[in-house]
Amino acid sequence: MIGVSLATVVGAPLAVAGTSTSAHAATIAGAHSLTDKVSVTYQKPKNYGTTDVHVIAWNDFHGNLDPGTLNIYGKYAGGAAYLAKAVKDLQAKYGKNTATVTAGDNIGAAPLVNSLFDQEPAEIIANLMHVDYMSVGNHEFDKGYKELLRMERGGCGASDCNAAPYTVENPDGSMSTRQYYPGTNWRYLSANVVRNDNGKTLFPAYGVKTYYPSDDGKPFKVGFIGEVLQSTPTIVTPTGVAGLTFQDEATAANKAVADMKAKGVKIPILVIHQGGFQTPAQTTTNNCAGNLAGSDIETIAKKLDPSIKVIISGHTHAEYRCTITTTASDGSTVTRLITSAASFGRILSDLTLTVDDKTGELAAASATNSVVANSTNADTKTPRVADPTKQDPTVEKVVEQYDTAVAPLSNQVIGKIQGNLTRDPSPVGESTLGDVIADAQLAATSGSDVGGAKIAFMNPGGIRADMLTTDNTGGQQPGQVTYGEAFTVQPFANVMTVKTMTGAQIRLLLQQQFLGCGGQTTAKTLQISTGFSYTVYPSAATCDGKIGTMTLNGATINDTDSIRVAMNNFLATGGDGFTEFNQGTDTIGGAVDIDALVAYFKAAGDNGIAVPPLNRIVAGS
Repeated sequence: MIGVSLATVVGAPLAVAGTSTSAHAATIAGAHSLTDKVSVTYQKPKNYGTTDVHVIAWNDFHGNLDPGTLNIYGKYAGGAAYLAKAVKDLQAKYGKNTATVTAGDNIGAAPLVNSLFDQEPAEIIANLMHVDYMSVGNHEFDKGYKELLRMERGGCGASDCNAAPYTVENPDGSMSTRQYYPGTNWRYLSANVVRNDNGKTLFPAYGVKTYYPSDDGKPFKVGFIGEVLQSTPTIVTPTGVAGLTFQDEATAANKAVADMKAKGVKIPILVIHQGGFQTPAQTTTNNCAGNLAGSDIETIAKKLDPSIKVIISGHTHAEYRCTITTTASDGSTVTRLITSAASFGRILSDLTLTVDDKTGELAAASATNSVVANSTNADTKTPRVADPTKQDPTVEKVVEQYDTAVAPLSNQVIGKIQGNLTRDPSPVGESTLGDVIADAQLAATSGSDVGGAKIAFMNPGGIRADMLTTDNTGGQQPGQVTYGEAFTVQPFANVMTVKTMTGAQIRLLLQQQFLGCGGQTTAKTLQISTGFSYTVYPSAATCDGKIGTMTLNGATINDTDSIRVAMNNFLATGGDGFTEFNQGTDTIGGAVDIDALVAYFKAAGDNGIAVPPLNRIVAGS
C-alpha cells in the first residue's frame, strides 16, 4: 500500500493544495503550509516494531556566514551560527539514529567573508555541524576539481592558509585550533562525476550508515547517493570542469543502488544538487504541482530505481516538501518524497525514515521544513535585532573571527547609488543592475590599451544580489555601497576578456538567449552596455526571427561589421550555453570584474550612479 498524507497544521499559507498529472503518468502533490508534515506510507509492519532514522538536511549555503538581512517568508532567517544551533538541537534530540547531509553548493558564489579565505570557513563550520555527507554542487567546481580535492583533504590553498587559526573539534568534544586548514570531517559524494584520467568517480558515489533497531534486532543500513546536475559544464567556467565527465543523474544513481544492494543496503536516499523552481509568488504560495511538473528533478525521478523513495534536492534555492508518483510500464507505481531547503541556511529539513525492524526496509517517510530564525523581530518590517539565544556559541566565534579579519576591506565605502539597482527583469529580460554592471565592464575595457571594447555583455546568473539604498551592512549611510556589498553582487572574481566579433556572430549570440537556439538548454538574457541596443521578438517561430535590428550608438550593425566585445572569462569560453563567444578572435585579458565595478563606482563621484532606464532591449511589435 502506498499512501500520501498531508498533516495540515494552522500556519501562514505557503503552499497551494493540489496535484498535477503529466502525460508521462507522474502525479505531484505537496504541502499546504510551512507547518505541514508530508508523509508517505509504503508498508505496514506486521507484529514487529519500527525504528526511526532522522535525516537533517539543507542545501545551497554558499558560504553565508553572516545573517545580514537574509530572510524568507517575511522573517529574518539564516546565518552560520543560527543554522548550527538548529542542526545541533535536532542532533541532540534524535541521538545516534541521525544522519546530517547537504545537497551541494556549500561553497562558491559566496560573500566576501568566505571568499577572501579560499572558501575554507564554510567547510570548517560544516565540520562543527557534524555533517556526514555532502553532494557536490556546481559551485564546488568553480576553481576546478583539484582545488575541491584540497577542500576535502586539507592543506594550504592559493592564499597560503590565511584563514588560520582554524577551529577544530576534538574526539572528546573539546575545541582547539590549528594553523593549517584541516580539510573536512565528512565525505563529498559524486556518483555522476567521473575523472577522465582514471574513469573513477571523483568522490565516492555513496556513503552508508548503519543503525540498530529499537528492539536490539538485526542492524540495518541506509545509503546516501550524492550527485550534481549533469549540465554542470554549461553553468561553470570550462576550466572548472576540465578533466571531468558529468553523467546522466538517474543512470548513475541506479548504478549506485545496484552496488549498494549487493552490500545489503535496502534504503537508498538520493542527495542531489538539482531540483525544481518555485512560482513567482514565493512569499505566499509554494505549489508543488506547478513548480515541479516538467522540472529537471521530475524528469530524473521518473527514471530512478523504485527502491529510491526519498530525494533530498537543491540547486534552485526553493523551499518545498513534495511527492512525485510515477507509473512504470508494468503498471506499478512508486511515490517518492522530495525536499528542498531554500538556500543560505534559512530553512532546515527534518526527514523521518520509519524502518521495519524485521526486514530493514523503509515502511514510511515524512518531512518537515522549518525557518532558521535569527532575530527577536516578529517580521522584517523593522531593522533586524539579533537573538543570541538562537546562536551556536562555537560557530559564532568562528564567524566573528572572519568578520573581524575582513571588516577593513568589506566595510570600505566605494560609492553611492541614487536608487535601488535590482535584478528584476523587464518583460524582455533587462535589469537595472545588469545595465550598470555591463556599463562598468565596458568602462574597464574600452580604452585602446585594455581592449578597445565597444559593447559589453554580462551573464545574469553572475549577478548574485541586489543593491539597495537601505543596505547598511557596513554601517554606511543610505545609498552608500561598500566593497563587501559589491562583492556579494559579483563574487566570482572573473577576469574581463575582449574579443573581436562580427555583426553576424553577435546576432547568433543573441539568438542563443532562447531555449533551443544554438544548443541553448535554458533561456537567459544577456545584460548589455549603454550605446548598444536591439529589437527582440521572443514569440518568433524561428531562432533567426527572434532578433531584429541591432544598433551601436544609433548606427545599424551590419553582419560584416567587426566589433570589439567585452565579456567575463566565464562567458568567453562558452559559459551558460553562449558558445558563440568562442568564435571571437584577437583575445585580450583585462581587469577582474569586481575591480571594474569598484572603479566604476568611484568614477561616478559624489552624485553616485543613477538608475538607468530599461530601454536597451526593445520589444518588437
